[in-house]
Amino acid sequence: MELGDLSAIPWQLFVGFLCFLIALLFWFVWPQRKAKPYSKRISWPGYILHYFHPLAWMLFGMAIFFQTRYPILAAILGVLGGIVYLIFIVMFIKL
Repeated sequence: MELGDLSAIPWQLFVGFLCFLIALLFWFVWPQRKAKPYSKRISWPGYILHYFHPLAWMLFGMAIFFQTRYPILAAILGVLGGIVYLIFIVMFIKL
């Protein structure tokens, strides 16, 4: 394997870590203006807008990692990530 040879890296590993990087990015970049009215106290809308988007990407990344060895677990994590992401989108549009 040469230094610049990316063909030796499994695509699941690359895409999984990409999902984790996206989750880390959205941990810090989140719709604060939409959540501002709810930030005076802990509330479900503020919590959902802050944490559900990165949580969905973490679940997607975990599903990709488990895809080859535990496909049923990967499917469950993928569906759960989709539900979490859908809840985030609905809350983002609703507010």
